[in-house]
Amino acid sequence: MKLTAALTGLVLLSGLTACSGGAGDTRAANTQPLTVAAYSQPTLQPNFNPFSVNALRGTIGLIYEQLFDFNTAHTGEFMPSLVTKYTWGTGGKAIDLALDNRAKWADGSALTADDVIFTFGYLKQHELLALPVDKVTRTADGVHVTFTKPAYAAIQDLGRTVIVPKKIWAGKDPDTDTNVQPMGSGPYSLGQVTGQQATFKARADYWKQQVPVPQITYVTTSSTNLLTQQLVRHEIDLAYAGIPDVKNQFVQRSPAQNHLWPIYASMKPLMLNLKRKPFDNVHVRKGIALAIDRQAVTDAYNPGVYQPVGPTGLYQGTWSSWIAPADRDPVKPDQAAALAELAQAGYKQQGGKLIGADGKQLKLRILTVSSFADGMAYTQELAGQLAALGIDAAVNGVPSAAYTGDEDKRDFDAIYGDAFTFGTNPYTFYNKMLSKKSKTNVVGWDDPATESALGALAQAAPDAQLAASKPLQQIMLTQLPVIPVAVKGTPYMYNTEHWTGWPSADDPYTTPDPGAISGVFAAKLFLSLKPA
Repeated sequence: MKLTAALTGLVLLSGLTACSGGAGDTRAANTQPLTVAAYSQPTLQPNFNPFSVNALRGTIGLIYEQLFDFNTAHTGEFMPSLVTKYTWGTGGKAIDLALDNRAKWADGSALTADDVIFTFGYLKQHELLALPVDKVTRTADGVHVTFTKPAYAAIQDLGRTVIVPKKIWAGKDPDTDTNVQPMGSGPYSLGQVTGQQATFKARADYWKQQVPVPQITYVTTSSTNLLTQQLVRHEIDLAYAGIPDVKNQFVQRSPAQNHLWPIYASMKPLMLNLKRKPFDNVHVRKGIALAIDRQAVTDAYNPGVYQPVGPTGLYQGTWSSWIAPADRDPVKPDQAAALAELAQAGYKQQGGKLIGADGKQLKLRILTVSSFADGMAYTQELAGQLAALGIDAAVNGVPSAAYTGDEDKRDFDAIYGDAFTFGTNPYTFYNKMLSKKSKTNVVGWDDPATESALGALAQAAPDAQLAASKPLQQIMLTQLPVIPVAVKGTPYMYNTEHWTGWPSADDPYTTPDPGAISGVFAAKLFLSLKPA
């Protein structure tokens, strides 16, 4: 199984001691473990290979560390980890990374530039490196990385590279080794793994600071109802699930201790299968886009957690400076305009049904995961709105394994379930959604102009990235390869009975989306907590 996850890690996010809420000087008197609802599958399979997409959460961030990241919840500020600073050179074809010379592996040996050089070489050897890295060489305070082409837009992926010890990984096969006895440089070591939970024990000798939370337990929960009860009883300290009526069922049950902060970190579009007629017709796509009442969709479950999004796909709440004023606001529903577009594709209303030139009603089945109550509610609202236009629209709710299978086989009319994460610049967002080379471009968008625009944005210097993103925004506006509907608000929920210092809207020192249980985001969060 080849990488991508190796660089993106499980994240989907410094000075750790300098942050607000920092707990570096407060060794925990509290011995209360911190419990995270991290999974929904029935059983957990031990896998702590940081290069495997099946690695358990916590592998990256708690056991292994990344180079650095950016806090997308707070102006994209730099978050040091193993690297304390970076400096671009040669027009984006080289970068110097300064390593934190305090870093040590869990056996007490130093983490050195040799380990970093080895890791990049190992990733290239095993075809796991999704970056245009040419060479990595030692410098006085770290490493010098050269690229085969300007790599400005890949800075976040570069930072998320997971560093492993050369002396252990030189003999490992990243495709088959589950690494059940991991040894990293992070603040935790592996405790115990059972079918329902994985525990991580704080390292007394962590190189950066004292670790305030003595044990973190990642558990799997079998149902939304059970999770709700566990949250209310404070048996779960941190969760991200879409529980129903979350404000009344969780927050209002103990307003002083129970907290919710929706994180708008990704966009969830309606994705039509462009390889299946009539969805290859842009007028059909435009007609459907014009018929959607996005506010009603986002209000279908936990109003306020999701937000309507504008037609470029970029969230107008945080990306407004990148979007032309006329294109910022979400498209308002307009049935007359929708019918006019569909008429250009040959569809006309007859007896309340949209009938095509072949005499058949326009039919649309929207694939989604049936076990996600929030996803089902949003999709049912979408289908209902399109049915009101005259489309034979319905929800095809299936188990998650069937959803993935149908998606992989491209056996669907439409999907409403995938989401695309915003990064430090729009390159990764648009590339994953639109590039013909992207595995997550499941709609089959294949357009030379898009590939050209992506190539230009990938190599654009930071001060030129806004302009370089405009052609991609225009493709979204005029061609609608996917139909932006909502910004996915991840319901980050926590309580303060046992631990305080959580990131919040008033103190967004890290990005607490689901990535906050992995990667630099996780380390920042757990190292910043204090005993209540």
